[in-house]
Amino acid sequence: MQQDKNDLLQEIYDKYQKTLRILARSLRVPAKDIDDVIQETIISYYEHYPLDWPEKRKKTMLGIILKNKSVDYFRKSHKEWLILDSDDFVENPEMAVRFSKDIMAQIINEEIHQDVEAAFAQLKDSMKIPAKLFLVDGIQEKQIAEMLGISQVACRARVSRAKKLLRKILGPKYGL
Repeated sequence: MQQDKNDLLQEIYDKYQKTLRILARSLRVPAKDIDDVIQETIISYYEHYPLDWPEKRKKTMLGIILKNKSVDYFRKSHKEWLILDSDDFVENPEMAVRFSKDIMAQIINEEIHQDVEAAFAQLKDSMKIPAKLFLVDGIQEKQIAEMLGISQVACRARVSRAKKLLRKILGPKYGL
């Protein structure tokens, strides 16, 4: 039984490590740390999810886990405390830029972010995942199609439909 699980784990690693490597690069994980992030992803999958899931579901879940592991990696290894004009400290350089803007710009950015999140929440999952990977994460349609186990044409159609719905949802408020 244990040998079967080990064989399944090795099979998952052999089958998906190339795709996970591409995704990790697109998430800007440094080359020296990509293998660690991929191994953590596969171990996490092994510990929390069935090894006999269908291929499409495995690939999707591995992609989600890798994205989360990449975020964890950046949180752990790139903490930089920045001193602003006040006595506040900010852990993230992007936050420092955000907080250094005037308060009105900050409020507007937060409102836009909330509107976009709410618009994405209205999409079906079949469109939401490819659209976020393409529009937010900047991953190529071909890579998304490979990750999700769908054709590139299907991926392009889902992203296109999502864009159309997002324009419809956000358009009245933002003139899209």
